[in-house]
Amino acid sequence: MPRWHGGSSNATPGALLGIALVLLLVLVAVFAPLLSPHDPTEQFRDGLTLTGEPVPSTLFTDGSWRFPLGTDANGRDLLSRILYGARVSLVVGVLANLLAVTLGTLIGASAAFWRDPC
Repeated sequence: MPRWHGGSSNATPGALLGIALVLLLVLVAVFAPLLSPHDPTEQFRDGLTLTGEPVPSTLFTDGSWRFPLGTDANGRDLLSRILYGARVSLVVGVLANLLAVTLGTLIGASAAFWRDPC
């Protein structure tokens, strides 16, 4: 089993990839207003086809880049909604972890304080 040596760089490629993905998620969440092409709640008249279907993704086609990931059933841009959704996901994850750490600390401290002195 590898040991951790204070200042050495023993990070595995998987750990580095995980750190990079978390950092990317945090940056996307923080800069969502700058990165998103549209307001995530705005409904576009041209966000639906003539038959009322959502506009499909134009990411790998030669179509318009107005909605790169397409639209939802209400004509809202999916890319903008995903970018802003990263903010909600990040806040929920951080709050859930803070709650778990707080409860775990309280339960552990009370278990140590009121243990049986046998």
